[in-house]
Amino acid sequence: MVRVRRIETAIQFCGDPEASKAWYADVLGLEPTPYEGPYFKFDEHCYLILAPGSPDTGRGGTGVWFEVESVDEAYAELSARGYAFNEPPFDIPPGRLVTLNDPDGNIIGFIDNSKGGMPGFS
Repeated sequence: MVRVRRIETAIQFCGDPEASKAWYADVLGLEPTPYEGPYFKFDEHCYLILAPGSPDTGRGGTGVWFEVESVDEAYAELSARGYAFNEPPFDIPPGRLVTLNDPDGNIIGFIDNSKGGMPGFS
């Protein structure tokens, strides 16, 4: 059975990531750290990432990533149980990732930090 450890990352899709970066920096009182897009690191290994939205794709709102021991094992198990993923597992700088959509079209991700995790993680 897939064992989710914690919510690790929330991704907020926005129309203007640069404007949103300034707004979130002000509201959160944190300076963003550059990655593929700006991200805000909180205590306890938790992140908010700002990403450009894609109009008319059905993707928007918040994406939530859950840390698992192995993305490939979670993918295999959940696929066998009938869950349809957006793509096969793939490499990202911190490890491996795979996503699927919830019934409302929100993106749910499973991530493992097999390459050491996000920058700034000790």
